[in-house]
Amino acid sequence: MDTLIPDESPNSKTSESDDAAKLVSLDSAFLAITCALLLYGVSWVMGCSSSPALKIGGGKKLNNAHELARLSTDANDKQVPTMSGRKLTLDKMAQRAATSLEYSNEEYGIAFDVPKGYLLKEGELPEMDRGLGYLGPIPMHFAQSGGVRLATVEPPQGLHLGTNFVNEFFTVSAHYGSGEVVCSDFNIPTEARGAPVTRTVDAIEFHGFAEHTAASMHQYSGVYLHAYANETCYEIGYGFLTAGTSASLKNISEEKQILWLEKILLNVHINPPDFERNSSTD
Repeated sequence: MDTLIPDESPNSKTSESDDAAKLVSLDSAFLAITCALLLYGVSWVMGCSSSPALKIGGGKKLNNAHELARLSTDANDKQVPTMSGRKLTLDKMAQRAATSLEYSNEEYGIAFDVPKGYLLKEGELPEMDRGLGYLGPIPMHFAQSGGVRLATVEPPQGLHLGTNFVNEFFTVSAHYGSGEVVCSDFNIPTEARGAPVTRTVDAIEFHGFAEHTAASMHQYSGVYLHAYANETCYEIGYGFLTAGTSASLKNISEEKQILWLEKILLNVHINPPDFERNSSTD
């Protein structure tokens, strides 16, 4: 009987060595992956525990989910209401009304709105007022002395750049105790008087004249009106001043400038003075 002898050839030994090497290689790779996963898990846990608490708007730290949930609820409860177009328009109108300038004099019962950006000067005008330039100060035209200037409106410096414009004004004066007949007269020189003018102001009819004066390269055009009410002669005057003509300057239209100043008349209100109203109701 033949006896089987195990094959101990060199090729057999090499195959066994290769299998063993493969097992060692797989074990090493598995170990490396396992270690990497463990390190990643440890670093993630440590990072979460050491990260700073969330801050909202630089305020108090929020350290737990309960505080975050409460903050979210409060924010939803305090949502900003949507503003309609009508609401925005009304708010803008109210803002303009709050910033507009109004002159009011209770002693003489007169009030009017001042154009936006213009200067309001109450009482007598200072000597340094621009007035009518070389033609003198802004006048009052009562036939008798005793008139009181109440207020004057003039434009800001720099208006109408690049034109021959110098100044414009709207002035209100009063003469208490003046009679109605005297009130109808003016101390405007005959040579300076233009056409008669009539204007209705707050249901009161005013009468007067246009006037024109020129001297020293200055030309002045204006209108002065008188009306008698509340035992008072009220005077309203408005006009503008230009300086010469030049090819490099645009000429101001007299008609347009007078129409612009007359817009202020639409906002003038004349009522009995407060002390007269109070005494009549006692």
